[in-house]
Formats: sequence, structure tokens, C-alpha cells
Amino acid sequence: MPMIRPLLAYPLLAPPLLAMATALASPAAAQTPASTSTPCNRACLAGKADALLASMVAHAPGDAPLAPVYRATENGVPAALPMMTIWRTASAADNRFYVIDTSNRQIFLLANMGEGGANRTLLFARLHWAGTGFDEVELYEDRSRSDGGFQFDAAALGHLPPAWTDRIAPARLPSRAQLLRAGQSIFDTAIDGPPPAPACRMMENGKPVAEDPKVLEVVGVGSQPLPANADGSVPVPCGAPPIRPTDANARTLVVDEEQGIVVSIATVQGLVQPYLITDPTTSAFVPHSLGQPYFDLLAAQRKTGRYGHRPEIAPMPASIAVAQMHRYYDGQLQGMHLLEKLGPPDARSAWTAAPAPAPTKGAATHD
Repeated sequence: MPMIRPLLAYPLLAPPLLAMATALASPAAAQTPASTSTPCNRACLAGKADALLASMVAHAPGDAPLAPVYRATENGVPAALPMMTIWRTASAADNRFYVIDTSNRQIFLLANMGEGGANRTLLFARLHWAGTGFDEVELYEDRSRSDGGFQFDAAALGHLPPAWTDRIAPARLPSRAQLLRAGQSIFDTAIDGPPPAPACRMMENGKPVAEDPKVLEVVGVGSQPLPANADGSVPVPCGAPPIRPTDANARTLVVDEEQGIVVSIATVQGLVQPYLITDPTTSAFVPHSLGQPYFDLLAAQRKTGRYGHRPEIAPMPASIAVAQMHRYYDGQLQGMHLLEKLGPPDARSAWTAAPAPAPTKGAATHD
């Protein structure tokens, strides 16, 4: 039975999108300002990211290139690096992919982490270089399908499609302003993003996303036939439908002008729902904005009588941290990769929450 893609894939449910916008970024998506201290070019920033990963593999958080004061989270939870799991368990860091913003000294990275045994962990992270060290370290780790909500294949990072690895001439790449505007459109339905290229295919947590062709018809993309995979599933095209999940606190943080890649990070609320196609019954995270189409799909599946009386999970609220990495050139969206980490209901990002108030006079302190 081919694997069926839940509606988090954001398939093309809408008319073609407008051409790439050229407007400058709005203040709401302001990025972290770059430090004015020691210069660090693209190769330098990549080397700093290498050093951070090396400190994980060496189980030596003290070797990580950190600023004197830094903020850090692991799977959304604030902690000092020596308290984090990955610095105790990592044994290898392979198949690295870096998105580097030299203007703002931001790095978004993917890596295939070994943690002992045959299983591999998908690490995705955002780092900010402050001139003397990283002052922001935002880490997410997926060790299984349940960690990411549905799809997962960490080992596939070693075989990324050409849309992510081909070198593109500068004349074919968008400007920084265009990339920033495109990144804002990912979680803001009021902004039209660039149209997807015909060959653009979606990825999620390292895995190219495919669907059963009958389900594609239900969700509205069956009119665009694509070559089927060996298992009968059909690759899911890229797109941004008007009912896509939104987040007013979404952050467009990393703009890599040399590769034509932009990364936006958001927290989306939804439900973990039963997923009746596979045996045994599995589950899938479904954003609230896509809830009704998914309910309709479940109802249609149950009416077939094919699923018997197998146990299924009851719908339960959850949230998901989503980092969407998009690549653009020739005026079109060429690659779309969703990196996700499932979390508890009503969660919000520590990176967008208000800072903790300063201690008041007379408050208890710790040396």
C-alpha cells in the first residue's frame, strides 16, 4: 500500500500564484541585526557551524564557539548546551547542508546525526553569529516519524534532488528583497509568493513527499498528472494554497542570496488525527486550517468499509514547529522542504515570546 500524504503538504489547491514580488521587507519580518565586530564571510560562517557540530560529536559543549552570553533551545526548550541531549548522544554528523546569510550572519543547517546503532537523527538548526561566537542556537531533532508529525527519512539528506544542489548563475537568482518577500508569503496568506516550477517537488523531514493518486483527486491536484513512483504513489508538487497554515509570529530569518534560498520558521496549531490508509493505523498532524478537508477525507475512507475495526487514535491537539526552506531561481519556486518538530498543544516559540523581566530590587538571586 503506497504511503498517503496528509494535508500538511500544502498541495496546489489554488489558481497559479502571482509572479515574484519585488517589494522590500515589511518591518514585521525584521531580521536579527548583524554584529559590527569581527568580520566573518561565507566560508568563515560555515566553519563555525562545522565547529558546533564537531563539539556535539566530541561530547564537548565547551568546545562550541559561543558568545559570552547566548540563548539556546533544543526542540523548543531553553537550556544551556551542556544540558542538551544531542551533546551527550551524537556520534557522527554527515550529509550537511548549509543555508548561509552573510548579511545577517545567520545559518540554517541540516545534518544527518548518528547517535549509536543504525538509526539516524535529522538535525535542523538556526544559528546567529555575533562576531565573538554564536549568541543564538536554535536546534530541532527528529528521531522518528512521530517526532516530525508524519514523514521522516534522515538518511535521504545524502541524496538531495538537483533542485537543491545545482549551482545557478547569479543572473538567474532573485534579489535579496525578492527572497525576503517570498519567505514572508510562506506563512502569510495576504502575500502572494512566486509560482512553482513544473518540476518542483515537495520534501518533508528529508523525504520526497508522494501521495496516492486517488487522494490527490480528493484534495484537488488530480488534474495535474505526474509520473508515478514504483509503488504507485505520485510525487506531490510544490504550492501555497490560500488555506495554508499561518502564524503572525513567523520569522523570515535566513536569506542566502548565493543559493537563492530563504528560510521561514513558524509554530502551527492543529490536531494529531488517525490516518486510516496504512496498516496498522498510523497518525498524522493536521493544521487547523486544513482540518475540514481532512475530516472529509477520513469520512470518505470510512465509508469504503476497507478499514474494518482496527484501533485508531482519537484526535488530540498538538502544535508543530515548522521551518520551511524554499529555493528560487528563474522567477519560480524550484524546491520546497518542510522541516518539522511536533510539540504539545498551544505551544509557542521561545524565540518570539517576550523576554523575561529583570529582577526587581530585593528579589532573591543566586551566585
